[in-house]
Amino acid sequence: MAAYAAGRPELLYAATLLGILPVVAAVAVRTRRPRLEVTRSFSPQIIQAGTTTDVALTVRNLSAGRSARARWWDVLPWSPSMTPDGIIPSLEPRAPRFLARGNNTTLRYELRPPHRGRFEIGPLVVEIEDAFGLATSSIVVGAPEPVIVTPEVIALAESGLSVPAGDGEARLLQRRAAGDDDDVMTREYRRGDAMRRVHWRASARHGDLMVRQEEQRSLPQATIFVETQLEGYPDSFDGDSGAASPAFEWSVRMLASVAVHLRRLGFHVTIVESGTAQLTEVGGGRRRTWGDEEFLSTLATLELADDINDEPPSSTSSRGPHIALVGNPHPETVDAMIARRQVGELAVAFMVTSASTLDVLGRSFGVAPTAPQIADRLADAGWLVVPVRSDDDHAAAWQAVVVETGRARG
Repeated sequence: MAAYAAGRPELLYAATLLGILPVVAAVAVRTRRPRLEVTRSFSPQIIQAGTTTDVALTVRNLSAGRSARARWWDVLPWSPSMTPDGIIPSLEPRAPRFLARGNNTTLRYELRPPHRGRFEIGPLVVEIEDAFGLATSSIVVGAPEPVIVTPEVIALAESGLSVPAGDGEARLLQRRAAGDDDDVMTREYRRGDAMRRVHWRASARHGDLMVRQEEQRSLPQATIFVETQLEGYPDSFDGDSGAASPAFEWSVRMLASVAVHLRRLGFHVTIVESGTAQLTEVGGGRRRTWGDEEFLSTLATLELADDINDEPPSSTSSRGPHIALVGNPHPETVDAMIARRQVGELAVAFMVTSASTLDVLGRSFGVAPTAPQIADRLADAGWLVVPVRSDDDHAAAWQAVVVETGRARG
């Protein structure tokens, strides 16, 4: 109307062109959307909380034509919900893989998960725009890929719990490798014995075939009791789920650290849970051999449970030191803990509570928390009780046990 009123028809042509340009741009980016394929890999695939993993995205052009230059980002399951964006260069058209050159590119970035868990990373989002920046079009490429984030393993003092002389995996393996006659017990060959068990040196000495007997000595035992019941951590009710409990997360990190520490000292470690069993297949009552990575991967998804363990802890009692990681345990749980310990056995209970603002303020003025009746019951039953807060250092808490047990030994 203004063009007609001013008698300037060229303004009408310009206005019409400007109105058509966005439509043309939208159609252009729509028709130029590429067909892409993405392969995502992590190095390492399993990582500890607080560390990083390198993510490599191999993007391949599946279109018959050359793809346009585009922006990209990966979708994340936490805040911020996406990685910083980057640029995908223009890629050559699709071709047989043995002839394909320039139709793929590798994109890389570092991923640092904020906490333990099993997360889905992706999908990849690709955004293209027209030459004038008037329209954009986004496509989703590929499917999310899982990554496992295990709890952090803290280095603990080596003198915390020692394996008695003559025990332990390392010493036992050394003796077997040396072939010491005192260590390798032999007996006369019996029909059906495997020839690989024949002890030739003993056979030459006795003049008859002698075979190795089954190793009868057992590895030193250690039991870690971890409270996994929801009601054991009052701070869990402040969030939407039990996994949000800072006190429980402290227990999980300590469980990972102590279990790995004791296994490296040569102990056979048994894990007992107060809630519904989640770790039985890894290192619980079945006494199956498990590796550190397998165990830590299972801890990545350990959650608080509403129900109690169907197998009472006292029914799986074993000799050896007992380590307990509890919050505010139910009286029945305390009874089971007390029943587990036999006279003369070392038993340590880490009682963890959340670190509220009032707690931090009180500690700054040197105000010690009041010992609960539960701690008194455990102490009366011979347990060494170590009260900790969810922001306390794990290595320092373990060092307190080292000092106290060293003082008790004289």
